[in-house]
Amino acid sequence: MIPRTRATAVAVAASALALLAGCSLPDGPAGVVVARAERTPPATATRPYFLTVRTADGDRKDFQVYIDDYDRCAIGERYPACTKS
Repeated sequence: MIPRTRATAVAVAASALALLAGCSLPDGPAGVVVARAERTPPATATRPYFLTVRTADGDRKDFQVYIDDYDRCAIGERYPACTKS
């Protein structure tokens, strides 16, 4: 079993490498933002940010977003429309 701090460091490093490699995150499903989460302290531009939306069929979906989309989309707003502002 990997210690939690080491696993966290690996996750952060993987996210940073994906950003540097030009990989983009897949778009999340359309819906209303019902929750926001920052999952890996300390705050950096490369740490994972997540939104949770409730889709038209009532499902809740969590997905990772870039910090800009995280900052633009408040709870109650429609995703992905909120990312276009």
